[in-house]
Amino acid sequence: MSKIKKIRDFDRAAKDYKKNAVMQLNIADELIDQLSVIKIKPNKILDIGSANGILNNKLTKLFPAAKIVNLDISIEMLKESKKEDSFIKSLFGKKNILRINGDMDQMPFADESFDLIITSSSIQWSDDVKKLFNAISNILNTGGLFIFSTFMDGTLNELDGLSDELLINKFLNIHDYAFCLSSNSLMDPVLTTDTYQLKYKNPKEALLDLKKLGVTKSNSLKKGLRGKGFYEKLINHLKLSLKEDFYFLTYEVCFGHAWKKDDQLSKPINFI
Repeated sequence: MSKIKKIRDFDRAAKDYKKNAVMQLNIADELIDQLSVIKIKPNKILDIGSANGILNNKLTKLFPAAKIVNLDISIEMLKESKKEDSFIKSLFGKKNILRINGDMDQMPFADESFDLIITSSSIQWSDDVKKLFNAISNILNTGGLFIFSTFMDGTLNELDGLSDELLINKFLNIHDYAFCLSSNSLMDPVLTTDTYQLKYKNPKEALLDLKKLGVTKSNSLKKGLRGKGFYEKLINHLKLSLKEDFYFLTYEVCFGHAWKKDDQLSKPINFI
């Protein structure tokens, strides 16, 4: 994955992200709903891949005394997030959000820096998810919570068979995520799944969404997704999902959370 190309993609998408990222907003809402029933009072929160700050207002309402750190690879996304500062300040009388332009695969934080680490629809951009989970475990305080949502195996099943040169590196399955958690001292994991399906009037709309969501290999995007050959293949694949004059793309989402513990005793993994 080309990081430079990915940064450019997200920088371009930043201004209209709030309008376009309907699915990501729904996923974020579901993640916050799960977090709201977990007993935790964090002092410092890290949002990895914070985008335009879609979680900030929700986290501030849940934990008004907590400091929130946004980490995102796109500085334009962080600028969009900062526009919400006045709203948060009017509600809570202070700014409690720090924004850092950085890469989740090279996080600039000391060990045991956060009580809660959250990430929504971002993990799939990591070059190495297991290594990322190890870094998260390191910077999470003992007794702290890691909670996430991410795309998983089965996502974009309508495009099965398209060239690997055009599609994203493979999505992990729920057992892969369970292993990444347990092998990095993130214990008592609870993992759930949900399915989101987007419908389109024509394949061009689907193509634009694939670009906006970044679900392609950035190093081949210019050659593939913008080419006539890929568009023709996309149309042929999407025709298989045509129902009542609409085309569909399916996204399988894994929701998970686990605790960092100072011992290796853990409960069985719960798949729901």
